Amino acid sequence: MELNNFFSQQCNAAGVLLGVPSPSVKSVFNGKKKEKTGSAATFHFDGYNLVISFIERGRAAYAQQTIWLSFVLDADTTLPYSVYDILAFIEPENFNSYTYTYVDSCDLMRECFGEIIDLLERLAPKLTEFLRDGRNKNRLIDTQKKAVNTYFGDSVLESGEMIGSAADKLINMMLLNFQDAQIEAAVVGSQAEFYNGNEQKALKKLKKSKYRTLYHENLIMYLENGGNSQNISDVVHRASVKKGAMRHGQTNLGVLKKLGLSILMDIPVSVCLAVIFKIITSVMFRGADFYSGFYENLFLMPCFGIFLSAGIVQQLSIRKRKTKSKKTDGIQSPEVPARIKTMCKYLTVFGECFALLGCMTSVYSTAVFHNDRLYYSEEEFPLSHQECLYEAIDTIALVNQPTSFGTQDKYIAIKTKSGSVIDLTYSTFLTADDIIENISFADEYGITVLQINSIEELK
Repeated sequence: MELNNFFSQQCNAAGVLLGVPSPSVKSVFNGKKKEKTGSAATFHFDGYNLVISFIERGRAAYAQQTIWLSFVLDADTTLPYSVYDILAFIEPENFNSYTYTYVDSCDLMRECFGEIIDLLERLAPKLTEFLRDGRNKNRLIDTQKKAVNTYFGDSVLESGEMIGSAADKLINMMLLNFQDAQIEAAVVGSQAEFYNGNEQKALKKLKKSKYRTLYHENLIMYLENGGNSQNISDVVHRASVKKGAMRHGQTNLGVLKKLGLSILMDIPVSVCLAVIFKIITSVMFRGADFYSGFYENLFLMPCFGIFLSAGIVQQLSIRKRKTKSKKTDGIQSPEVPARIKTMCKYLTVFGECFALLGCMTSVYSTAVFHNDRLYYSEEEFPLSHQECLYEAIDTIALVNQPTSFGTQDKYIAIKTKSGSVIDLTYSTFLTADDIIENISFADEYGITVLQINSIEELK
């Protein structure tokens, strides 16, 4: 069964067990294109509403297939409260996790709802009683406003009154960002470290956080007094980023696998780029007997193709995740976030442009030999060439220049009959055999071909 439909069933069953009217379950859309990002069920209680959200495709990778609980008070419908904001007042010593991510099967969702219903059966009447006292209600509202203002570093919520539609939209957008920060803290941030048993790391993160809610302050005190996460349930550990990433191959091993696939993909991509490079060079140096730098630049094709290969692998991975469903155990692959899809598209386009630009800019040569003349440049990346007739050449020398690595860096130097020396230092990757094999005109024009160890010998 599709998880969205099962989520609706579980919410309706929860309403019956909690003794409240059936919740209204609506799809949630985001962005200008109105893409569906999940579903939300609203439960009406005395004095407040409870919203259980199933985030299929959130703004970031950490929010995939996440169940999130939030509350909205009848006294101030502008402020959202996470379940942890409520626990900070109603059950301040309760530091269990009630956020579940990578809920990718009906069985796991059923277990999560079991814990949620147990919590709400205990928490709902306590919250109703708590809100009946006006002082408690005001304290809860003031504390939440202070947390929001602290998060944004300004008094963005001076009053609960919203002025004008533009202000409404701005405030709503900021509150959504505030809620995203709370989800992040619970799923991959400071709270998540605590839920995963990393108490000291959680304490360090909490103290460094730019903002802290009352729940975070209570958690800091709990950890400083030696508190631990031993009471966190097995369901929470199964419905976590770590376990979910393992189920969907998004661990470090998965990253290494994609890297390996990118390198393998780079082989056919490099072959295609080499063909394109060969075609361009054939057109650019049409009629040439041979030219230097071709093989040297050909070796650059894998470097030009790696970004394109990575983009292709990512696109294939996204397409595979979109169509894949592990029917044997009922696991459904999570939706890929829109920003990840966009990033992969940009990576592919960038890879294509980078590869083609690399091919075109690599089509250069410092020495192009035709049937009766040489076109040369003494620059590393020549934009233009000079001309030298073969009949004006006295000597063509292959210079063996020692490198700092103990090898020989070979390049061509030419001495004309007028005594000038043409230093083609950048015409590497040519050997003596290349010269002897390709410069068949040497005997015809009386040109001496030799090997030297220094260009000074030629001068």
